[in-house]
Amino acid sequence: MKPGAALMERFEGWFVSPIEKLKELPEGDGGFLALSAALFLCERYYRAKTNTHEKKKSPLFMKAAAQDMGLSLIDFNRFWQVYRNGMLHQGMPKRYIDPSSNITFRAHTDARFTSIPTFVRISRNTREIRLDPWKFAELIISKFKNNPLLLKKAVSHAFAEVVQC
Repeated sequence: MKPGAALMERFEGWFVSPIEKLKELPEGDGGFLALSAALFLCERYYRAKTNTHEKKKSPLFMKAAAQDMGLSLIDFNRFWQVYRNGMLHQGMPKRYIDPSSNITFRAHTDARFTSIPTFVRISRNTREIRLDPWKFAELIISKFKNNPLLLKKAVSHAFAEVVQC
């Protein structure tokens, strides 16, 4: 990245272009890395939007994300447990047993699905959270492109600048 690059140039170079490059891998194999990037960008976006980047326990960013995606806060939390916590802690979505319902939630990714998590009953005690990783990544990228100043809003996780040494 060139020194002095504009905010959107850095965003494009560090996130958009690499995600696009992952699409070149056969059989959608780059989808998990694209999804991982989209998940941390999702958190960055909604924390900036709700001014909660310094408040780890604040549910405000989750409420905003849930509302924006048309999900209940409970379902957004289930999605977050399965996808975000799974992907960003261990590199794969995790199976999550909701303690309030004893229902197991698991991931199912496919190009047939949408950019918004969809919950499907598989059995009495099992639900799938269906998602297209590429469409989700495109959705989150579009949010920053439509509101690029949110990239700069965080202080302790400031959007990096490139300087001449």
